[in-house]
Amino acid sequence: MDAAGPSPKRRRSASPGVEEDGGCADYISALPDAVLGDIISLLPTKEGARTRILASRWRDLWLSAPLNLDCRELTAGRNEVRSDVVSRILSSHRGPGRRLYINTCIHWIPADTVEACLRSAALDNLEELDFINHLLEKPQRALILRFSPTLRVANIGGCNLSDVNFHELHLHFPLLKQLGLVNVMISESSLHSLIAGCPALECLLIDMCSGFRRIRINSPTIRCMAVREYGIPIESLLLEQIVIEKAPCLVRLLFERGSILQVAVLAAPKLETLGFISDKCRSGELSRLMIGSTVIQGLCVDNLITVVQTVKILALDMHNLSLDTVIELMRCFPCLEKLYIQSFQSRPGNLWRRKHRNLLKCFDMSLKTLVLQLYRGKKSQINFLTFFVLNAKVLESVTLGITTRNNNEKFLAEQRRKLELENRVSRDAQFHFRTGSCVRSSYDIKHIGDLDLTDPFAHM
Repeated sequence: MDAAGPSPKRRRSASPGVEEDGGCADYISALPDAVLGDIISLLPTKEGARTRILASRWRDLWLSAPLNLDCRELTAGRNEVRSDVVSRILSSHRGPGRRLYINTCIHWIPADTVEACLRSAALDNLEELDFINHLLEKPQRALILRFSPTLRVANIGGCNLSDVNFHELHLHFPLLKQLGLVNVMISESSLHSLIAGCPALECLLIDMCSGFRRIRINSPTIRCMAVREYGIPIESLLLEQIVIEKAPCLVRLLFERGSILQVAVLAAPKLETLGFISDKCRSGELSRLMIGSTVIQGLCVDNLITVVQTVKILALDMHNLSLDTVIELMRCFPCLEKLYIQSFQSRPGNLWRRKHRNLLKCFDMSLKTLVLQLYRGKKSQINFLTFFVLNAKVLESVTLGITTRNNNEKFLAEQRRKLELENRVSRDAQFHFRTGSCVRSSYDIKHIGDLDLTDPFAHM
């Protein structure tokens, strides 16, 4: 046997990122600079800048990566943005802009710093803009519009655009997929011109805006839409009507409970998620929902000529929990799989064993998920729930929102007995008692990105 010589130097394997001795490999550093730049741009602003200390190769990557400038992270104290830090970032950064976040309603930022951000070449080709500014001045509005060719996400808020004529400006946002307007005053004609100028628009949020009575949607691309409005008139204008004229891709339509007098869906063949339908009144008048030829006044089905086969997720806001009303709505939406109910009162009733005996022979429920907020164990609530426990054959999950006071084993064991869970017709159904909110409302929609959820009513 040959005598052992000096140990050869350790060599790297031919496979990228794998050490010959099986040691830990650095796959990230093996990536191209362009890919690393995209990764850095997804980090918070401070964390992205700190990548410069990782290694010599990373030193200049952040400066050339698409810039993510979030002014919330650059504050001195609690509410003041450090203008000097913002200026240094803008002057040293060579890369294109990916995202800019400015909210002067929360953090104080000098107007000249805001304008410097909007003018900076470091933000050329900006893709995402979060701009909340209640003191939005005309020069700043003009500077925002320079990003129109490249924006993919825009969330604009806290400003008055009532004197801007979007129709005359012929604005075009060819790449914009998500548009959020929050607390914005804008005329009806300008609103419709703005939407029409977004040929790729997929998600639209109109939150607490004013200056128009009607929203009209005619879009071949929009998938998700949510509208929440003021409960009081602003300059004698209050939103009264949403009209979906033609939206072949619309899947989710969310609106405030009972505050909009009429929602008319003329053509939305893929509509799957709908809510909140409510029996609340505005000025003594119930809201009216029309889907094709089907008419629902408040929560009562007034005219059921044809059923709506596409809707699978429905959210209700009921003053009094009513089984009869829910059954009628399930007949209107026969393919319903998920039902969310907010009900703040529960009067005696909801008896069903004799009343709906004949109905059960021909009524085939497709319901898989049932969520009821504010469950207190009242007799009418128990009657309501046992209808589904004993008859919903494909039921998978029931979630009941309870108070912290009732979150004890004695109460829960008593409710399981009263709800006859041992006799449930769907043996795989799971029952959960949850404290706090178990139904997401429109107030949980904080940003346009929140609309892009498969189920916007489910609490994670």
